[in-house]
Amino acid sequence: MSTIELSSFVTAAQFDNGLDKLHTTQETVTQRTSHTSVGGKVLSWAKLHITGDGQKSADQTRFQEALKTEFGKDVGEAAYKAFAPGDGKAHSLTKAQVLDTVEFALNAQESNVEEQNVTARADILTSVTKTHGAEVAANVTKLLEGSSEFANAGTDPEQIKAIVSQIAEDVAKNLEVIDASITQHIEKLGDREHLAAAASEAGIQIDWDNVSPEQITKLQENVQGKLENQSRSDKSNSSIRSSLKDEHIQQAVNNQLRAIEALQSASAGGTALKQVFAELDLPAEKVSPSAFGLIASVLNGEFKTWSGPEGTNDLTDQIEAIVKKTITNCAVQGVLKSTLSEIAQTDEFSAQITPFVPEGTPKEISAAQNWLPSLAAQEIVEQLKVGNHFEEQGGILNAAVTELGRQIESANATNYTIKGFVEQLASENLDVESTLAYAAEYSKNASAFGGDTNKSSSARHFTKIFNDHPEMKTKLNEAFYSDKLRLNLQLIGAGIQRVSEVSLKLLEVRVQQAGRNKAEAQAHHAELIATLEGPFKQLFNPVLDALSLPEADQMSEEEFMEEKNLVLDEFSLPDEQPEQTADVANGLVKHFDSIFKKHNLQLSF
Repeated sequence: MSTIELSSFVTAAQFDNGLDKLHTTQETVTQRTSHTSVGGKVLSWAKLHITGDGQKSADQTRFQEALKTEFGKDVGEAAYKAFAPGDGKAHSLTKAQVLDTVEFALNAQESNVEEQNVTARADILTSVTKTHGAEVAANVTKLLEGSSEFANAGTDPEQIKAIVSQIAEDVAKNLEVIDASITQHIEKLGDREHLAAAASEAGIQIDWDNVSPEQITKLQENVQGKLENQSRSDKSNSSIRSSLKDEHIQQAVNNQLRAIEALQSASAGGTALKQVFAELDLPAEKVSPSAFGLIASVLNGEFKTWSGPEGTNDLTDQIEAIVKKTITNCAVQGVLKSTLSEIAQTDEFSAQITPFVPEGTPKEISAAQNWLPSLAAQEIVEQLKVGNHFEEQGGILNAAVTELGRQIESANATNYTIKGFVEQLASENLDVESTLAYAAEYSKNASAFGGDTNKSSSARHFTKIFNDHPEMKTKLNEAFYSDKLRLNLQLIGAGIQRVSEVSLKLLEVRVQQAGRNKAEAQAHHAELIATLEGPFKQLFNPVLDALSLPEADQMSEEEFMEEKNLVLDEFSLPDEQPEQTADVANGLVKHFDSIFKKHNLQLSF
């Protein structure tokens, strides 16, 4: 076996003397030319081919052995094969071959070492996780950042593992101390005397006789969450824990004590409650128990949010605004609604609201009677939230009464629109222009001022229509049984379908040309069609609900329901394109122009 070290090959290869080939003996490496001298005579290598091939093989073999000695069998052989001649013939050992091979081996060795380091580090941290849990492992990982010893764990994995295991033990004990500290603080908060002393020291005024056990439990829960967040001060990794600071603990406790102080101020007889209602000239005694419950829930959430994740934000300058906003949002609307409901029962308003009240249970009747007062109160509170104090209207109550009158007027206007729409559906010859004008008008007013579109509101509108015009119900039934209602709905549905098909194609072409996703076109199309179908779908159901079941010998209840479903199917999936389909499509574009402008669509049929 050769005793030549790899460094000798590298030194010889790096020596620049114009020669490119290397020659070896048992112990040395030298450069050689393509000729040699024997006994003073210059002989070509061709004449020495008998011994020449043997020398070349010996040179290659000695280099290969040196590689394996330096890098190990696997890396050494892989590196040698990467640059060794592969044609089966004997070749001289060149400087380029040596340098390229050694560089390859060094890179391979470095790669293997890093792989060993990665594996060792992963095994060590996995062991920590199994022994102590993920939280300890995360803390240990953070502590080991920048450690060169841990980075090179593959060099001596057992020793590094022992060191890391001790670190993990220390971390686990520290986390136990942190958790025990949090538990101890939370347990103290269950003691009223401790809380009272903390509140007194912070200048927080609380009537402890009116603090329930549930409030103290809620305070403990909130503070515990804040302290746990304080112990996780590393925002980049919530698993990293650190010890608590006394001043931060007290800040979190004080903010929760201020929440109790604020709640008492916003409760029955509380200073803030009386002040808010006095400013509005409304009776605070009308605040309902459910409103007080809502105030408590909202205030708890507000203080949790505004005090920050760790509970340390200074709320001193914000508390008054938080409490006032909470009372306004949770209690004022209810009191206004209650007050307006009483006013609505006076002669001035009762006669105008009663036509909207359908027959039903006492609860349903009460809901219908309070419908418009509730909408009026809601609108006034929305204005109050944006800073309207109603000085010009003579105060909030006068403004609310005016708003109630406006709600009644709007409800009557919406009712007139619905009546005209229903008349067209029941007509022998549907007037496309009028029908679509009514539908568009209803759509504009559907979400406000008495035109809201929930099922109960629709029932109230149809109650008034049929109370004022009982013949309308007869016309609807006649149109249904004569098949005219189905044909009218089919015509409207066919027009919407025509618009749907054309608009989708245009939208898809547009996004395709812009290189955007096809889903974008589908989303715009869905919004467009939902807007067009909306008022019709909202009104078709109460129209069909108003139909009367014929005599038993004419149609069974099951057949009656099937026929109603068929009518709706003709709207959703019309199986014919009536003659006036293009008129309906053009009318939709005209009367619902805002939605077409929004999507930059100009259509004509």
